[in-house]
Amino acid sequence: MPPDLVTWLMGYVSDAADADGFEVDVVGAEPEDLELPLTRPLIVIRIDPGSRVDWTTFDRSVGASVLGGSKNAPTPIVDLARWLASVLFDDELPLATGSPIARVDFSGCNGPYAVPDELDVARQYMTAQYVVEGSW
Repeated sequence: MPPDLVTWLMGYVSDAADADGFEVDVVGAEPEDLELPLTRPLIVIRIDPGSRVDWTTFDRSVGASVLGGSKNAPTPIVDLARWLASVLFDDELPLATGSPIARVDFSGCNGPYAVPDELDVARQYMTAQYVVEGSW
């Protein structure tokens, strides 16, 4: 059975943000009723299904968006996205307490980069690739 990677990553990113002094909201899906301006930056973590590698390991791709501020002043969101990339691309993720991540696949770690948005919000996007451990 594949692990619940999105829940683990949401908690891990939220704890890392608190430890580094970032006041953010971390969610597993972008709210349908998103209201602007955001009072705090929003980090959205999405898991794309991948293939099964063997009996208990799976390939997983993660997409992460960082939203906040405005298109005219994106610098704080760009900086926050760069920080998030450092967290999601960290080769020591497999060593974190309770981590289902067995290996970070650097070939699937991309970004962050700006994404056009119809809303007046700065948006950055990145992907990370992992091999994760499930259970039997």
